[in-house]
Amino acid sequence: MSSSFGLLKILSVTFKVLACVVLVLMLTGAVGIVMTPADPSSPVPVPLILNMVFNGILAFLTMVAFGEVIRLLLAIESQTRKE
Repeated sequence: MSSSFGLLKILSVTFKVLACVVLVLMLTGAVGIVMTPADPSSPVPVPLILNMVFNGILAFLTMVAFGEVIRLLLAIESQTRKE
């Protein structure tokens, strides 16, 4: 039997890869803000860092969950078509 819904399988993997890219970019940005050689008298922008970290984690989890939902629906569809 041929593999059906190939585009959806590729889309599921794409969402998971994009989620990992978002996580890496978020971590790079947060470390970059902390390590920025700013004026020593200026404080570290903690609200900005927390906002970046929480939004990055939320975006990561959302994309991974969306990819898993697509994979789950494909698995359910393939199981219901088996004879």
